[in-house]
Amino acid sequence: MSTHHDLDVYPNPKEKQPMFINEPWLLDLSLLNDGKLSKEPEPQKDNIRIYVPVDLNAAAILRRLHHIIQQLGPAREMNEMDYSVAVGQLISQIEIYDQIWYARNVPSDGNRKHSSEVRVLVERFIDALKDMEVLDAELFPYEEIEQLKKEYLL
Repeated sequence: MSTHHDLDVYPNPKEKQPMFINEPWLLDLSLLNDGKLSKEPEPQKDNIRIYVPVDLNAAAILRRLHHIIQQLGPAREMNEMDYSVAVGQLISQIEIYDQIWYARNVPSDGNRKHSSEVRVLVERFIDALKDMEVLDAELFPYEEIEQLKKEYLL
């Protein structure tokens, strides 16, 4: 079996400078299970650290949320933890998205602690969580909705 991946030896895309976030657990959820949240490369002799580009924009984050909902189906007690971990990963992406937008457009009044772009995204994210089918799940998505409201909308 032959596989082909587009290995780019130049880390910088031609159109813009990339933003590097050294948090491997954002893409490798197994690191959360092991509790290994080190930013250092793994010590194994055969380890190769690669950087995979991920686009952070409102449409992409919402698309990932809809994909999770489609993959896991209705929220149930048995998949509640899977939902919580996967959506938590997206909430981390929202936090990064917000930090970058806020740094690019620091509000002149200084009263806000979040970007205006993230507010629209979080409202749509919460709407998608509210619209999903919940069967016997007790905590998800309710805790996530309250956390997002408290941090970004109140």
